[in-house]
Amino acid sequence: MTRLPLSETIPASTLKQTLAANLATFCASRRMTQTALSERSGVAASHISHIIHGKANPTLATMHNLADVLDITVIDLLTPISAKPRLPE
Repeated sequence: MTRLPLSETIPASTLKQTLAANLATFCASRRMTQTALSERSGVAASHISHIIHGKANPTLATMHNLADVLDITVIDLLTPISAKPRLPE
């Protein structure tokens, strides 16, 4: 596993924004509402809303529950879309 040097760590605010955008994107791509995600993950719908609006700091366990329902990894939730490798067409 590659670690980023301390000077290259990602600020918390950027992580929140990335998480918010990615969670919304993954839900939309699966045509899953926040309510459905809440029911399947056990995470309160209001908490999901706060995450998507960048107002919450979810625990790792919460992110894992959300990722599991969306069939992705926590890393997928936290990695900026522009940094993700593209699949060959």
